[in-house]
Amino acid sequence: MNRLSLYISVLFILALPVLSSGEGVSEVSEAAVAASEIPVSRVTLYSAGLAQMVHETEVNGNEEILFQAEPGDINDILKSLVVEDLDGGSVDIVKFDSADPLNIVLGDLRVNPSGSPALYDLLLRAQGEWVAASGNDKDLEGRILSVEKRQTDDELLLILNLMNSSGINSIDITELKNLQFIDPLLQNELISALGTISESRIKSVRTLRISFKGKGFRRVRLSYIKAVPLWKTSYRIVLDENGTPTLEGWAIVQNTGNTDWENVQLDFVAGMPNAFTMELSTPKYISREDVDTVLNKPIGPTSYEKAYAPAPSMSRSSYDMPSSAMAEEAYSPAPTASLSTAVSSGNFYRYEVSHPVTIDARSSAMIPIISYENAGKSLGVYDPSYNLVFKGIQLTNISEAQWEAGPVTVLEGRYYGGDTLLPAMIPDSERLLTYAVHGSLEVEKEIISEPEVLSSIKISDGLLYRSDKKKRKTEYKISGTEDELLIIHPRESGWKLLQSPEISEETTGEYRFRLTEWDKPAVVSEEYIELNQYSLINLGLNDFDYYMEWNHISPDIKRAFDSISKMKREIETLREQINNLNSSVNRISRDQSRIRENMKVLDKESDLYKKYSLQLEDQEKDLTELYSNQTATQRKYQEADRKLKDYIAGLDLE
Repeated sequence: MNRLSLYISVLFILALPVLSSGEGVSEVSEAAVAASEIPVSRVTLYSAGLAQMVHETEVNGNEEILFQAEPGDINDILKSLVVEDLDGGSVDIVKFDSADPLNIVLGDLRVNPSGSPALYDLLLRAQGEWVAASGNDKDLEGRILSVEKRQTDDELLLILNLMNSSGINSIDITELKNLQFIDPLLQNELISALGTISESRIKSVRTLRISFKGKGFRRVRLSYIKAVPLWKTSYRIVLDENGTPTLEGWAIVQNTGNTDWENVQLDFVAGMPNAFTMELSTPKYISREDVDTVLNKPIGPTSYEKAYAPAPSMSRSSYDMPSSAMAEEAYSPAPTASLSTAVSSGNFYRYEVSHPVTIDARSSAMIPIISYENAGKSLGVYDPSYNLVFKGIQLTNISEAQWEAGPVTVLEGRYYGGDTLLPAMIPDSERLLTYAVHGSLEVEKEIISEPEVLSSIKISDGLLYRSDKKKRKTEYKISGTEDELLIIHPRESGWKLLQSPEISEETTGEYRFRLTEWDKPAVVSEEYIELNQYSLINLGLNDFDYYMEWNHISPDIKRAFDSISKMKREIETLREQINNLNSSVNRISRDQSRIRENMKVLDKESDLYKKYSLQLEDQEKDLTELYSNQTATQRKYQEADRKLKDYIAGLDLE
């Protein structure tokens, strides 16, 4: 029996117990109908897009109930299903239909049609099968010998080669009008396999058979996790005549399944549990190593080497060990290190709806979950990003649960005020929200910057440390009426507050000043110290002249700069002398080269040759003196440079 036939037979056998479970067909059918409608009693929705579904019903004695799972839920149910018998009974077993994956079912067929193969590829898989083929005025029968591609001058031909008792015959695949496998078993197997492929695309419900054991009527409960649409929140803030906000929060829930939620206890959980999916309903197979059959070979001629006394190469305990035990000790694998870890699930916040809720299948609902008075206060907010004053609310989470993020509609009394967004807020936290441009409050911002000044100088480790100070003053001129104004002032890296109104709060990027009076401008003064360092040895004479003119450096540093300047001037003088000496040497050397080239073409007895010889002799004397001066000046230069570096290295002044 092939795998496809076995697959169909197994499914048929698995179905038989449902029709003959021992209590009659009608009784089992009634139980199945009742069980397929196991009511939902509680739904807990998580902000991770998951729901914990709880079903409750009654059983009597030893009873099996049927629970139908949607195709997309079966793996989550198998991963998380909890079954409880609440009144003294026990859970016996949970069964469900199972079938091999399509690739396994079709893998053992003589001709595998999976993957929607082209006719050319299908015939390749059917090599050796007997077929009848008919084309343009050609009818052939035979076993498939091969399928080949032939390139002609004009086109590429696909050729089917058939072999029978009369020889090999060929036909162009593109000319085929009909092709039939002669073996009826193979023909039917292919038709059945195509039907299996079609059925695999049908996502049908999966039935779980849950068996309970016990006496009398008892309550039973099923719970599991499944994927659901993310539950969302939206808020309304109503401001009374005093600007005091009342917060209302609504949960938006969508029941997209096929089961009504009738009078269920509904909970909303704010939190992000770890979650994943895993394929558990489809059978998996582990491949094994294919080992060749061991073949015994005849023993050939054997020769032995001359024996010597053994060297002591192992301990007595190892030597006395049986050979099998030695092999086990040598080749047993090391124990695998544990890869399991324990992770805390963290704290979740739960909203429990106080009364049962009914939400029909494939419908949605809005449910109020939050209502708090005096949840903050209203105020004006100046935002420098827009250079505008906004109407704002300082909101405080005065509850014991996290408020999930969501849109907020603000109402001023009975009238619409604007929209804003609420970020997730843990208990006792505060958030500043703005919802509209303020119509009766203006802020004029002016920044006054002072020129940058040299603040201080320090010398240490051969470096000049320089501090430059920048100052700026920001004035906020306020006009209009409001009980309270919050000024947001940018907090820039490196700038330090010197003067400002009292800071009510601050973030990494801003200061916030809370004002109740503004008869005069609010002033914020800041200072920025820029630190730079320079190598003293690389500074030029002009740099030292600049610092010498600055009145705020210490006398010790001025004397040091004066000494360094004198030493650098001496070094510059020596460097200039060395350059002049080098130029003289190079000039004489070039002149000598020219003279020697001219002498090559002259008669050695000529007057001009003799004149050139005397000139070369005088130049050699000059070069000797220049080389001597070069050496002496270079020595002075090196000594002056060493003296300067030693002097700078020893400075430590402020």
